[in-house]
Amino acid sequence: NEKWMDTPAGLLYQQLTGDPSFPAGKVIIPRLPEAVRLNFSAVRTSIPCLLGQVLQENHRTTAVLGNSDLAPTEEDPYYTYARFAPWLAADERGLVSFGEVGVDTLQRTNGLLPWTTNYSYLAAKYREYRENADLIVVELGDFARLDALSAYLYDRQISAEKQNLFTRLDSFLHTLWPLVDWEAETVFLLTPTPTMTNLKQGAYLTPCLVWGKNFSSGLLSSPTTRRPGLVANVDLTPTVLHLFNLTTPGWATGRPMNTGFAGKLTALLSIEMKINATSYFRRKVLPVFLNGAAFLLPVIILGAGVLRKLAGRLWANYRAYLQFFTLLISTLPLALHLASQPPLTSPVTFVFLTGGIAIFSTLSSWALVKRRKITPLVFLLPLVLFTLLTIADLLSDATLIKNSVLGYDPMLGARYYGIGNELAGLFLGSMLGILIGLQQLNATPSLSSRAIWLFLTAMAILAAPRIGANFGAGLTALAMALTLWAAQRQSSTYPSRQLPVLFLILTFFIATLLSFDFIVGGPDLQSHFGLLLENFQTRGVTALGEIIFRKLQVNVRLLSTRWTLLFLSGLLSFTVTAFCAPIPRSPFFTVALIGGLVGLVCNDSGLVFSALFFYPLATTGLLSLLGVDAARNSRS
Repeated sequence: NEKWMDTPAGLLYQQLTGDPSFPAGKVIIPRLPEAVRLNFSAVRTSIPCLLGQVLQENHRTTAVLGNSDLAPTEEDPYYTYARFAPWLAADERGLVSFGEVGVDTLQRTNGLLPWTTNYSYLAAKYREYRENADLIVVELGDFARLDALSAYLYDRQISAEKQNLFTRLDSFLHTLWPLVDWEAETVFLLTPTPTMTNLKQGAYLTPCLVWGKNFSSGLLSSPTTRRPGLVANVDLTPTVLHLFNLTTPGWATGRPMNTGFAGKLTALLSIEMKINATSYFRRKVLPVFLNGAAFLLPVIILGAGVLRKLAGRLWANYRAYLQFFTLLISTLPLALHLASQPPLTSPVTFVFLTGGIAIFSTLSSWALVKRRKITPLVFLLPLVLFTLLTIADLLSDATLIKNSVLGYDPMLGARYYGIGNELAGLFLGSMLGILIGLQQLNATPSLSSRAIWLFLTAMAILAAPRIGANFGAGLTALAMALTLWAAQRQSSTYPSRQLPVLFLILTFFIATLLSFDFIVGGPDLQSHFGLLLENFQTRGVTALGEIIFRKLQVNVRLLSTRWTLLFLSGLLSFTVTAFCAPIPRSPFFTVALIGGLVGLVCNDSGLVFSALFFYPLATTGLLSLLGVDAARNSRS
């Protein structure tokens, strides 16, 4: 019965769609074409109204109630309505079986909000609709109205009004609760989007509560996140379809939610606070670290190049300062990683803690240097600690990685478990930096042979779906092992025709490792590896094409960021130090270049991976170069 542009809703639907059938009694979405355009992308497939369409195809009916309109504005023919519930219940034509989203769902008040939800009307309609609807979506728009008017209100007014709105909502839920058949029905109470204040602060987490069929008390989780207390918005559609015993389409990327994980509301609030704080620190601290590192690495090389022309005590003193400062820089990733673990909220405190850890670690290493004179093993201590810590963390619950500013941000949805590109690049770069430092100390032939098995072990840890779950990083470790093996075979008696055979064996091994998750894990327990293979089965090369295009798109976008500067700075610094120190005679130099290239190409954020991959290599090269200079001076 409503009108828009002075046209009745049913007639408007016919004019916009060309559908001759009149949608009597239905709720329509006029702006569905815009949603389709906004969700179209070559790197992913997002289908608006997928949930409602699958339900409609399986003869399930849907209904919607309520809206988030600020006020009834029948006088304005071009008013943009704030009605979001139909998007969860409509089919591919933008039609909901029935519902009530008009002015009758609002009521005039004398309070802070001129118009609020008419809960008594919604309760009556809910009783009516539940007899015929399989899915009912109720939009509780009062909080959205308060958020829309927040610019006109003081914080104390907003806080007081929220208390009033929660009281009204609680009363409404008490009315609905006796109507629900808890043995056969499920109730979701969720907030699809954050408030404007939270959006500006980068706090994207919103509450999601579930009661009823298949859900016991405890924290929610899902195979998408593998983190108790955290589910993704893409998990809602598979969860609803699972409750109806319907198969989730291949276009849906989420997984059904599950529950039963021990935890209380206080634990949930702690999780939210920690995720928000880590995300905030990433935005504030990481840019400074990236810019500073990209600037300092070449500056140290230039300083060393100028000062090495000097002789005597002056050069010896300055060389010691350069060594100390380079050691401090090499410790920063470990310091950032460790400083992320305490429950801090202030970036100033976080910076001071990071600096304190870095300085303490550097002074401790420097004290060992003074005690044992100059030894590369002491300079490698930060890399050794970081490598061992990462391995131990991955083989346990990856708690350090989840909380690290060098980890991943689950609010952005790119990754929820395993190891991200930042730490994966640092991990492989640190491992290779240790090998380069050890070869500088004692160039034994057995080191390269052992390094092959080391990289293969790293490949298994990084790529395993239940551990690192990072295919690009695992493939990089495999490429490094193959490069090192090929370099050894050049001077051995093995015929070159064995190269393809061993390459196929290793390729089969990594394919088996990845497909194990698909074969053994159930459909609702697979990681994103198993989901990829499942999508490939149902959608063909389209699923693979989306991943390839996504990798290209992300890396092209990163070209204009600080990560490119650090990548170029690290690569240049490592190359210069490698040719000044005797690293080029080692196969590890080629391994580093191949690893950086494969990591750049095979990861979603390849520039991020390679930038931090070359970072520990550059600092190791600088320390090796300064150590070589010392040795030359002592011999002269």
